[in-house]
Amino acid sequence: MQAVGVELAAHHVRVNAIAQNFVDNATYFPPEVKANPRFQERLKREVPLGRLVGAREDAEFAAYLCSEAADCFVGQVFPVCGGWVTR
Repeated sequence: MQAVGVELAAHHVRVNAIAQNFVDNATYFPPEVKANPRFQERLKREVPLGRLVGAREDAEFAAYLCSEAADCFVGQVFPVCGGWVTR
């Protein structure tokens, strides 16, 4: 990501990535998974937020990265995961 970001920045193109995990998504976390007590316990044990990141939170972050306010980020990978990667 850094190499692509640096290369394209010279052409005024910003490239970043969102590394998602534990984001509310019906494909990965269908209702029967979310309702499972073992999954709920895993969220509480492994994810500092203790919950899935909301789809709106995820979308708002992506929109921010596309905005002029985020023009200082190039070639970065941003984890969106409820704090899971920091553990």
